Amino acid sequence: MKSRTFFHRSRKHPRVQKYLWMVCLLVATSLVISSCNLTGAAQPTAVPFAATPYQPGNEAINTAANAANSAEASASTTNTTTNTMTETTTSNGATTDSTAVAAAPAASDASQPAVTAPQATAGALRYSSEIAADHQVVVVAETPGMVLELPLQVGDIITKGALVAQLDTTLLDAQKAQAMVGLEAATAQLALVKLPPDEDDLAAAQAAVNAAGAAYNRASGGLTEEEQRLVLAQLKQAQAAVTVAQAAYNQVKGNPAIGMLPQSLQLQMATIGVEAAQANYDKAVKGATQDVIAGAYAQLAGARAQLQRLKEGAKPEQIKAVEAQVKQAEMGVYLAQLQVSKATVKAPIDGIITRINSTVGAMAAPGAPLVTILSHEVKVTVAVEETRISQLAVGQPALIYVEAYPGRAFEGTVAYIAPELDPATRTVQVTIRPNEIVNELAPGMSAAVELLNQ
Repeated sequence: MKSRTFFHRSRKHPRVQKYLWMVCLLVATSLVISSCNLTGAAQPTAVPFAATPYQPGNEAINTAANAANSAEASASTTNTTTNTMTETTTSNGATTDSTAVAAAPAASDASQPAVTAPQATAGALRYSSEIAADHQVVVVAETPGMVLELPLQVGDIITKGALVAQLDTTLLDAQKAQAMVGLEAATAQLALVKLPPDEDDLAAAQAAVNAAGAAYNRASGGLTEEEQRLVLAQLKQAQAAVTVAQAAYNQVKGNPAIGMLPQSLQLQMATIGVEAAQANYDKAVKGATQDVIAGAYAQLAGARAQLQRLKEGAKPEQIKAVEAQVKQAEMGVYLAQLQVSKATVKAPIDGIITRINSTVGAMAAPGAPLVTILSHEVKVTVAVEETRISQLAVGQPALIYVEAYPGRAFEGTVAYIAPELDPATRTVQVTIRPNEIVNELAPGMSAAVELLNQ
């Protein structure tokens, strides 16, 4: 009774009536969905996957087995998808077309290689790697200096011997000039040593020997009779001068100012003269001391040795010593010239500029990188299993595939097989080079290599 009264009153309120209709619609929808779920649909049946076992060394069987396994797995997936999607009922009671669902494209397999190559040749070995430059050279400065020229850009083609950079050579030129002066001095010294003696030099040396000999004789043998009479006469002359001066002094000695008179000064001078003459006479009579004699003999020996050197010329040892000095000076000039030449940096190989590490105005230290050059020749290095070494040989033909040119094969040859295996992976490094320079193969490209049977 109360519910009827509530329903009767609710008709007078449009908002309440709207909510009631929504509740009824939701209940009806729930009943329809429940009835659909009760309808029995055919459940998918799991199909076991039978993979053909891998046989090492038989690439043809392995390739066929992989194709069969892939086909069987694909068929199993298609059947499962078809059985699952067939008889799927929508909310309005319609059924989707199972054929359209089965024809939907499958998602790409992430395990596929980056480079897609054509079907492998029967018995061929295929590996994935990347293109690498045959040579990569980092050009460095070998001498310090400021970079004056660097006429290159990334991507420029450069040939062997072309200018890479020009460094400042002001200091190096000064060092070279200094080395040249040292060489000239050493060369002149060598020429002087080998020069034969001159007549004037010999005469001067002989005169020096004679003079040194006379001095030694005087020192060691004493004065001759003539020299003794001479020194005695000098002593008597000095004594006579004292007598004359004394007589003149006696005439004026009573004068109170005698000290200011010339007679007094003359007597003093005469007295000093007689004392000097007496000392010279005593020394002459006594003879020279041992140190004087030794000094005179040393001068005589030096004069004789100089004369002998002039007559005989330089000794072989002396000539060798001067020649060694000349060679040392020549080496100094060579090193200075070498440093100057190294200031002009040139390309060691043909290639392409891939990196520039300096600029004009920068200071370059020895060993500082300037540019990086990659050679035009490229190579591919792959790791081959130990079990397949017997199938490898230098000169073996190969095909190279890159992703940038799908479907195109570049002919190559096995150029090098490493003499040892990697103990961690049990593989050997095999290097393949294209048969000719191909501009399309750039270092860094992903590549697939197929080693063909010989």
